[in-house]
Amino acid sequence: MTMVAISVFATAVAGSHVVSFGGKDRDEFLVDGKAVQIRAGELEPQRIPREYWRHRVRMCKAMGLNAISSYFAWNDFEQPDGSFDFKTANRDVAAFLSLCKEEGMWVLFRPGPYICGEWDFGGIPPRLLKDDVAVRTMDPRYLAEAEKYLSAIADVAEPFLSKNGGPIVLTQIENEYGSWPFKDVEYLRWVKDFWKKRGFGPFYMADGAGDRFLKDLIYPDPEIAVGFDPGMDEKDWSFAKKYNPGVPVLSAETYPGWLRHWGEGKWEPSDITKSVKWFMEGRRSFCFFVAHGGTSFGFTAGANDGGEGGYEPDLTSYDYGAPIDEQGRPTKAYYDYRKIIFDAIGVEPPPVPDEIPAMSFDAVVPSFYANIRDNVAQEIETSRPLYFEKMDQNQGMAFYRTSVPAGDAAELTYDRIADYAQVWLDGKRIATLDRRRRKSSIAIPERGKSAALEIIVEAMGHVNFGKGMKYDRKGIVGDVYMDGKPLENWRIALKPLSGESVARAKASDVRDGFAGGHFRAVVKLDKTADTFIDMSKWKKGTVYVNGRNIGRYWNVGPQLSLYCPAPFLQKGANQVDIVELELTEPQPIRGLARPCYLDSDISTKNAANEW
Repeated sequence: MTMVAISVFATAVAGSHVVSFGGKDRDEFLVDGKAVQIRAGELEPQRIPREYWRHRVRMCKAMGLNAISSYFAWNDFEQPDGSFDFKTANRDVAAFLSLCKEEGMWVLFRPGPYICGEWDFGGIPPRLLKDDVAVRTMDPRYLAEAEKYLSAIADVAEPFLSKNGGPIVLTQIENEYGSWPFKDVEYLRWVKDFWKKRGFGPFYMADGAGDRFLKDLIYPDPEIAVGFDPGMDEKDWSFAKKYNPGVPVLSAETYPGWLRHWGEGKWEPSDITKSVKWFMEGRRSFCFFVAHGGTSFGFTAGANDGGEGGYEPDLTSYDYGAPIDEQGRPTKAYYDYRKIIFDAIGVEPPPVPDEIPAMSFDAVVPSFYANIRDNVAQEIETSRPLYFEKMDQNQGMAFYRTSVPAGDAAELTYDRIADYAQVWLDGKRIATLDRRRRKSSIAIPERGKSAALEIIVEAMGHVNFGKGMKYDRKGIVGDVYMDGKPLENWRIALKPLSGESVARAKASDVRDGFAGGHFRAVVKLDKTADTFIDMSKWKKGTVYVNGRNIGRYWNVGPQLSLYCPAPFLQKGANQVDIVELELTEPQPIRGLARPCYLDSDISTKNAANEW
């Protein structure tokens, strides 16, 4: 493959090629000795249905981009038995890299082991929290686990290096390590040495543009280009040159928008047209993070540890304000950036790919199927509570049960309960705990006799960025105390809520009187197309379509609908399962051709009027 100069629309073509750094000040990317400008867009195949990969890549190409940047999430590839799945559905790394090559697009390879990406635990398996493994350090236990993964994905990716005729031109070392509060530079060197021994390179790193992010990392190093975020102007660019002179600069994450959390208010995408012009005028290399975000299907959405409550779980949608929206449609920004890029390149833009069809479907009212406390996977007896990871469960739910003695009104306190919980005493709900609110105690009413205490805990995303990652275990973490004394003799029922277990759950004939439930609908379709399942009349839970977990919903917004791509549907009967935490009676669902947000044209009020 070779990439021509900026004056021509540069694309990757077949052949073995050498990628290097050069130019007057060694500040240009070279392919076979020719200077190139990298114009990349972040696409993450694990967030996009495989059937739509080619469409999304072509959308990037039609915007004037010549490269695809992709994170790869370790914890999605890793299977329960310790093996790695790089073949099924949207985990087929080789198929994705082959497709990028077929479409004439270079690849910026971002394998981790940590990726951030608003992905659960930053892509690292949460099971490592079980035994206090110090992730992203030289802890031998972590290195042994990371090396297994890196070796496995290296085996898949190596044939796709540019020197082997593939599209990979740069490999990223770890990710945003300058923002990690527990820095260990030797660990960065370990990651770099691993890839170097495997024949990968050149390398780059992505960090914030500032002294506190870049100081004391492994710069300067002539083998490492500087990638940083957001890379909006000359000041940011100068930080990169300061810490690593004599190598090219890449704005690895130029943000056209930003992530969103549950419960946040109105939001608008960013306008970065000035930055795009600046990049193009100076032939500066950049990457839109993200060009197209896709969807955090299942339980893959992560969380931040900021905000008033110290915990900010991410939405299921990863739209991000990207120029290509969640369903793959071009936005106004897409056309603005496309014009700037092609005006600078000086060639006629290719046609924009046709939009993927979307449809609505009529309202359907699901039926009660089972109690939320039914269909548990296993039960454990223990003296003190155990957190999820200690019980080999990542997310889902758990039911913690014990008893409290007779006595006067008392105070129930706890070390930590993550992330959303209902507290029941003798079948009566006495509290709801939302980790975002930082509530630390519960009033227990007077009891004339011993009373059954049950705490129903739902886990949300593991923190994926910052110091909170180190401690973010799920469920009851530590002890629960009554008037300062730890409660003992717990029974814990586990419910991982996998797609298979929900689809095959046994029905219940009798309701148990607790909040929530498992509801099921059969949606009959005479055709299939993308749709957005409107959950605006429900409160909090998870939706499954034909056994696939399509993500969480929560009426705190801003997201009120869940994207369901056509490949998840079938003509005829479609089974929709809803695991709802709060409502005891089913509400209608329907399909929309466009997403529903609290701050969109289809507001909660408007949606209610349209049913």
